[in-house]
Amino acid sequence: MTDPSNPSEQPNPSKPKCSARKTNGKPCGRYPVAGATVCPAHGGRAPQVKRAAVRRLAAAEWGRSFGEPLGDGDPTETVLNEIRWTAGHVAWLRDRVAEVEPEALIWGVSTEVDRQSGEFPGLDITRAAKAHAWLELYGQERDRLVRMCKIAHDMGIAQRQIELSERVGDLIAALLRAVLDELGLSPEQWEKANQATIRHLRLIAGSLEG
Repeated sequence: MTDPSNPSEQPNPSKPKCSARKTNGKPCGRYPVAGATVCPAHGGRAPQVKRAAVRRLAAAEWGRSFGEPLGDGDPTETVLNEIRWTAGHVAWLRDRVAEVEPEALIWGVSTEVDRQSGEFPGLDITRAAKAHAWLELYGQERDRLVRMCKIAHDMGIAQRQIELSERVGDLIAALLRAVLDELGLSPEQWEKANQATIRHLRLIAGSLEG
């Protein structure tokens, strides 16, 4: 009989049942804890099961949050955005790695088996030399960042940005010359205005580079 006060036992035909079996060998029939494959009576409240459930639910939510494609993205901007995102991921993961104890970076739990029945029930934990998950993700994102930078280089993105900047600079210079010519300045005034313009353009360029 189901417990109406327990959300995990509410009828839901589309939801899978607990994967464990009763002592008589029959399927449990109860609903598992959210994110897990077993009900509370068959280990659903165990700390390691709760941790795994949280990871599964987070992964599912992450997958749902990706969203839909937004039109035809510009290849250059797509690559540059990917580099920015990946650089941010690398920085964030670097902080997570720094929070892990040095020994835990190369030594940790290899497997966890929750034995609910048998002669020796309990949790079997196997530890081995193994890179920490944060360290592995950090290395993967660093590799991704290098690959995206190479893609940008192969696409000639950097060179095109330089050429675009040069064209913009030429247009600005031509505009300023036309404005100064229309003002009818004397040679001395024109020279002062020209020097002031160059000085301020350099200041702007310096602030953008910084």
